[in-house]
Amino acid sequence: MSANLPYNDQQLILLLKQDSKDAFGEIYGRYQTLLFLFAVKKLQDEEAAKDIVQEVFISLWNNRATLIDSAPLAPYLYRSVLNKVLNIFRGKGVTDEYIASLQHSLNSNSNLSADYLVREKDISAMIELEISNLPDKMREVFELRRKMYLSNKEIALKLNLSEHTVATQMKNALKILRKRLGSAIFSVYFINL
Repeated sequence: MSANLPYNDQQLILLLKQDSKDAFGEIYGRYQTLLFLFAVKKLQDEEAAKDIVQEVFISLWNNRATLIDSAPLAPYLYRSVLNKVLNIFRGKGVTDEYIASLQHSLNSNSNLSADYLVREKDISAMIELEISNLPDKMREVFELRRKMYLSNKEIALKLNLSEHTVATQMKNALKILRKRLGSAIFSVYFINL
């Protein structure tokens, strides 16, 4: 599956239900950072947020056969993250009033605010624009790492480059993106690269 094809969430759900790892990768690519930011905002703990997002995606894969084709994917994923956040709060002995407040927020706002989603889409578009402005070979190396999750060795074999060249291209791409996007956006969106 090419990341350039305009699959909507419902099409990705159908492909996921057919055990498509490419569809899963596309969903992960679209939502991982947004879910991470959402979890960090609720927990104020990046490590716990990473764990929660990973658990949500594992659960998504394990329960793919039971997904409802027409159900919106984003609210399902955000609700899954929020449920895990609530479980953490319960485990830490957070007061019932705070849990009730978050639960009320979840129930009254099952669709996330349009403003938040628009801001996230704007940031994502800005990031994609900056990536597209990278030199061709550097962009190709970066996208193979970011979208295909290939190692330096795999990228080197695929592009007939040395591993050192791949590592240098990645390092330079990250340096350019940090400069163009600013440290705050860069550290949140490229934390795992």
